[in-house]
Amino acid sequence: MKRIMRALCSFVGGVTLLSVLIGAVAFLFAGSWLTREDVPSVADAIVVLGGDYRRPLYAADLYNRGYAPTVYIPRVVHSSNEKFAGRYGFTFPAQEQIYHRILLTAGVSPDAIRVYGSELCSTLEEAENMAVRLGSGPGRLIVVTSPYHVRRARMTFQNALPGWTVMVCATPYQSVPAQWWASQESARDVLLEFAKTLYMLMGGGFRAQSAVTG
Repeated sequence: MKRIMRALCSFVGGVTLLSVLIGAVAFLFAGSWLTREDVPSVADAIVVLGGDYRRPLYAADLYNRGYAPTVYIPRVVHSSNEKFAGRYGFTFPAQEQIYHRILLTAGVSPDAIRVYGSELCSTLEEAENMAVRLGSGPGRLIVVTSPYHVRRARMTFQNALPGWTVMVCATPYQSVPAQWWASQESARDVLLEFAKTLYMLMGGGFRAQSAVTG
């Protein structure tokens, strides 16, 4: 019995040590795993994801280089902070208005800008709305997001638009350092995105709307 207990303890200890080593490796390389982007090529449209004002700036770069004739920007929900401040008379511009101004200032024709969705709260809702708008394909799509968001955005859009070739590109105006844990901003972004990606791989998804709108 003692031999069995010693063997069991050794096995548990080995599994624990292996788990710690795997966790340490995952921790060190989480940034590079999340940020592996695609090389853009000529597409039918560029889709900018909500959340960061550096994203439409890169979309404008791609448009100006002739990668696509149309740029889609999302109508996203106001943050809880903005809604709270709104109770006290403060007003904030809608994110799509800021995106629109950035695109225009960066040289995108107003006729090339399209707005999609309504009060979108997640990448999943953005992908579903674009699927409704674009149809089953075939076609080629460039999706512009932040570096840490590339992997989950790719999986989400490929699932929602299986008839489309999806290229997910990260804005170069934002970066994830190799030692991402040393920066408060990058540590927050990477850890949160890693958790969201695991949640998605387990079948989860964030959706606020009861119906998808175009």
